[in-house]
Amino acid sequence: MSYLYSQIDKTNLGWFDKDTSKATLLGVEIAIGQLRGLKDIKIQLKYPITAISGKNGTGKSTVLACIACAFHNSPIGFKTLGRKRPYYTFSDFFIQSSEEEPLVYLRVNYEILHNHWRKSEHIPYGVGIGVQSRWKLLGRWNNYGSRVSRNVVFCGIERVVPHAEKSVSKSYRRAFQKGQAVGYEMTVAETVGRILGRPYAEFYYKQHSKYRLPLVKSKDRLYSGFNMGAGENTLVEIFSIIYACEGSLLLVIDEIELGLHEEAQLRLVRELKELCATRHIQVVCTTHSARVLHPFLQKVGFT
Repeated sequence: MSYLYSQIDKTNLGWFDKDTSKATLLGVEIAIGQLRGLKDIKIQLKYPITAISGKNGTGKSTVLACIACAFHNSPIGFKTLGRKRPYYTFSDFFIQSSEEEPLVYLRVNYEILHNHWRKSEHIPYGVGIGVQSRWKLLGRWNNYGSRVSRNVVFCGIERVVPHAEKSVSKSYRRAFQKGQAVGYEMTVAETVGRILGRPYAEFYYKQHSKYRLPLVKSKDRLYSGFNMGAGENTLVEIFSIIYACEGSLLLVIDEIELGLHEEAQLRLVRELKELCATRHIQVVCTTHSARVLHPFLQKVGFT
């Protein structure tokens, strides 16, 4: 059965290619050279949420990494706990052993809707759609600081590793201390509760150094990330990031369905659509789930 546009879809389609204040990513292209076997790839993004799907080894994660590297950020910009920099570079994703052939000649183009371009013949008022390129010529990639500024967060598959299986979490289990409330805790709890069909009476983080441990209370039982399911842990982290980040946000998620049953996958997409409509955020993800793909308007398939 084909998917029918909902009112929230129409709302999102209405702002996505018109709000120039969010530095919306409208396209990515591997224009010259090849990256992990990918070449001559161009993807247009036409909806606030884009799902990339395909067989294993077709390059989905490679495109996702390129998208995460599309923007820069100031030193005081938003960054997730534990990251040294509030932006990503290609070296965060493309690491090679001494036996592998190095990348020597590559260009990746980004099409961005922005309101602060340098005025030119193509963008006379500094507002509109412009293209920025990242070059790699033998040595380093060209100047990252020239990129358009935007908050970007990459959520990799390591997010689903339970705290009970993380050696760092176990080592610091007695060192975590409850921090000061930040104001969005119950909003996160309510959102995750709707997705999982489970009411939460409380949610907060305990923290030690650059590590943190979530705690929730449901049905009069308080329990920590050590006793949460992988999907529950993941949702708490994703929505804590979204609500903590002020301003424009590009959220990049590898295998968005990990740890979630089918009903929760559909509810997650619904919640993200609502946040796209109210906050004008952008989400790009990969998925192997047919249930996730069905309610997406923007889908990219790789074979």
